[in-house]
Amino acid sequence: MKVKKFITPVLMILIMIAVVFIPELNAQEKKAQQKLIPDEVKNVLVQGMESREARMDIPFSITDYYYLPASQNLYFILLFNAKNADLGYTPLAPIQTEEKQEQQAFVEKGPEVLQSRFDVFLLFNQIDGDYNKEVFIPAGFQVNQNAYDPEKEEMYSTGYILPPGKYLLGMAITQNNYQKIGTQYFEFELKDPANLGDTLEVAPVFFIDETQKMEQAETRTFVHKGFFTYSILKIKPILNNTFHSGDTCEAFFYVMGGSPDTSTQRYDYTVNYQVLKEGQEEPLIRFAEGNYTSPIIPQPLKFERTVLIQKKKGDEVIEEKQETRDLEPGQYILRLAIKDNVSGKTVTKDVVINII
Repeated sequence: MKVKKFITPVLMILIMIAVVFIPELNAQEKKAQQKLIPDEVKNVLVQGMESREARMDIPFSITDYYYLPASQNLYFILLFNAKNADLGYTPLAPIQTEEKQEQQAFVEKGPEVLQSRFDVFLLFNQIDGDYNKEVFIPAGFQVNQNAYDPEKEEMYSTGYILPPGKYLLGMAITQNNYQKIGTQYFEFELKDPANLGDTLEVAPVFFIDETQKMEQAETRTFVHKGFFTYSILKIKPILNNTFHSGDTCEAFFYVMGGSPDTSTQRYDYTVNYQVLKEGQEEPLIRFAEGNYTSPIIPQPLKFERTVLIQKKKGDEVIEEKQETRDLEPGQYILRLAIKDNVSGKTVTKDVVINII
């Protein structure tokens, strides 16, 4: 059985410290005077902005986005999928030196290594403001040939620190010196935590399969395969919020609009968790209430029902016991009822989950 690594209270403290001082990400600039997106790529991106029509030289799909606090702005996390065959994996050329050739003569040949190299370009246009940003990210991945499946779709991620607002993102993946260009367009919104008035908001909720601690937060923009990064964490998300009944996973979310206590400077949130069948109001699962002193909230949850079984003789209950039962496969709602105990503000957030 695989043991999942969840976020411990000590690690949460480290995250909060790192978030305050998280460095601004830098795009990989070739030269300060050069444009980050070359004209042959930018022209393609701009031409498709109005129609949102994708170019499919390199097919890929944007699947989800999250955002979390980062100093005075927000850290935008983008997930996208691409099929291995579409990223042009080719055999990795060996280093051809005389010394290397002599070494290889005495070493049994192992599995061939395949490599994909591509460039990612992001064009952020703020719809409700004047912020615009170009980002260039070179990417490369390797895989042993015996583990390579050309038809497999892999999840990739990237991220960037942005101010709040509504955005239209134009994204391009290119190869062969821009001879192959694939594009997609994506609208998203980053709510402004400082401008919510009398309401609370919850950033998109995601579920963690596994976490690893890094030595320090990244200071450059990368494309990652199978995970994303935040502060000092590598996070492998559960894609499409899809679980088996009985799974334990960790919900992770960011509550905005609350007020810290003036004397302690600590937040005070209460969260009630329920699982409901879509279209019904009677909960199938009621989790224990959670209390938190941070607006970034990780919470392990186990998706199984506890039912009370009664044995009766006439109207008299002569025996009762509790049993755990699996949820039937299907679509459910995880409902988060959140209260800020300092300001009295409340919000309810429904998250669709899938049990298989």
